[in-house]
Amino acid sequence: MASLTGKSGKCSNFGNCSLADARTPIEVPGGQDFVCTECGKPLLLIDAGAQAGGNSKALAVGVLLLVLLLAAGGIGWSLMSGKKAPAPAPPAVVIEQPQALPKAEPAPQAPATGDCSQADAGAGLCRRPAP
Repeated sequence: MASLTGKSGKCSNFGNCSLADARTPIEVPGGQDFVCTECGKPLLLIDAGAQAGGNSKALAVGVLLLVLLLAAGGIGWSLMSGKKAPAPAPPAVVIEQPQALPKAEPAPQAPATGDCSQADAGAGLCRRPAP
């Protein structure tokens, strides 16, 4: 259906149409076919409220400002946070010195004389007199 208001478009027949090569907007009055006035090819619709290239420039500026704000915030945060506390020292390792073993009592000696108790004799501690 044809609209009663006019539309704007651009021709995409590059190389064969001077209006397309010049990227010239073409106004088409309501009720007429939406084709190029020079070559007759269909036009690409242009949003009436948008300026050519204006939105992309604004977007690029916005992205650049965002990157700069993030960088400034990161630098400010790192400066404000100050130096970090040094890492705590590892706990000291305590090495215990080995305890001296209690001295063992010497084994009972047999009496030097031939007098020997029955307990010593039973334990094999008595010496026999030399012949």
